[in-house]
Amino acid sequence: MSGSMLGRYEILELFAEGGMANIYLGRLREPPRLIALKVVKEELAARPEFVDMFRDEAKILSGLKHPNIVETIEADVVGGRPFIAMELLLGRSVADLCDACAERNTRFPLHLAAWIGARVADALHYAHELTDEDGVRLDVIHRDANPSNIHVTYDGTIKLIDFGLARSRRRVTKSSQGIIKGKVPYLSPEQIDSREIDHRSDLYTLGAALWEMTTGRRLWKRDTDLETVRAIQDGVVPDPTSFIEGYPDELWAIVWEALMPRRDHRYRDAASMARDLDAFVRATAPGASMEIRASAFIEELFPGEAGRRLAHVASKESA
Repeated sequence: MSGSMLGRYEILELFAEGGMANIYLGRLREPPRLIALKVVKEELAARPEFVDMFRDEAKILSGLKHPNIVETIEADVVGGRPFIAMELLLGRSVADLCDACAERNTRFPLHLAAWIGARVADALHYAHELTDEDGVRLDVIHRDANPSNIHVTYDGTIKLIDFGLARSRRRVTKSSQGIIKGKVPYLSPEQIDSREIDHRSDLYTLGAALWEMTTGRRLWKRDTDLETVRAIQDGVVPDPTSFIEGYPDELWAIVWEALMPRRDHRYRDAASMARDLDAFVRATAPGASMEIRASAFIEELFPGEAGRRLAHVASKESA
């Protein structure tokens, strides 16, 4: 598709491939702006169920306006190809950062992990509390706030992405009975058991992500999905203070409260979790610019990458 037009957007190059859609670098001529285009794959665009799912995502995204959620510019269908135009995010996912830490045998700074978790919690709370024009809550639940969907830009901004599996009153498509939505190692116990979920399911997923960021280990991932499911159902969360010297009790208390098997025992909402995480950050990294620290951490793990990618994108903008 490179070099072609999709509505008012020029497609410049393929950025990333997904199972349902591809991400392209695109350019809006007026006003001039580089953007990301999420385009349903051609072989799926003819299948109504996939198009409905995509439209659902666009509908949810269009109502989300928060500094820690990827911005949606437009959603449309051109030539039978549904697409979403979004802000262009240049950086790395938390999953990428965790993998790089493992390869280099280095640790994810605890205060940075807590700060990232707090920003994601802010984004989740906003989505959970979102209402329609009549003031009725939309009950948006992300259902997949795992490390792959937490993006850290090169300048240190945190963005929650991919609401493709989100649940909301606005959805047209409904989950079939027994179909689990989300990456298995980050599912909450109620998702595993196909019970009705609420916003606290997202807090469990974020808690699992934080446990992994701060320990450098996988929490529930096993050799097979079945073994992973059984581990989540057993609910035995290893205490990091028992195997990581100096792991703060205050941080473990936050992570553990998010990972309570019974949702009634978890944080009552994402805002409460964000407040505790921010308090931990203030106590352990007072006066620090966390955006600068996040940016520096990416540069430490991926030397020179930010400069190269930003220069490449700038060349496309001026072409």
